[in-house]
Amino acid sequence: VHWRMENVPVQNLAWCAASLVSTLHALLHDDVTGKDVRHVWLATDHTRPLSAFMDDHDVGMAKDVRDDGPMRKSSTFKTVSLEHDDAIGILAEAFQSGGELEAWKLTDLAGQIRHYPYVEGRFDVNETLLGDSGVFGILDKLVVVQARVFVSGSTDCSK
Repeated sequence: VHWRMENVPVQNLAWCAASLVSTLHALLHDDVTGKDVRHVWLATDHTRPLSAFMDDHDVGMAKDVRDDGPMRKSSTFKTVSLEHDDAIGILAEAFQSGGELEAWKLTDLAGQIRHYPYVEGRFDVNETLLGDSGVFGILDKLVVVQARVFVSGSTDCSK
């Protein structure tokens, strides 16, 4: 999923998130498009990692992987509102236990790098990679171009 939120009118965001959940539901439950898909990768310009919106984290209280401050995934997305946070929260909630997409795992670059054993002790992932929004964007796009199914935002819901 590639979702650019920066210039979406905030009043559209909750509807856009719900619409994205419906689209993913249809695609993932389809015998052809959803076959063997287990993970959904979220590439977004929202400035905070997905982990901030999953499990025991509160929407609006996002922290970076070091848990000591906000992580900047975008250098141009300057004004993140509660509506932006709520929209990501709506999407994340669909993948939680009891959600309509609970059979799949929602993930992003920050979450994958943080848990990838190859990088442990080899270099400081937080500062070297995740601290540079340009590198972050490039790595995100390298993953999404390999996707079996690609979903992008509609005109009213994406930049």
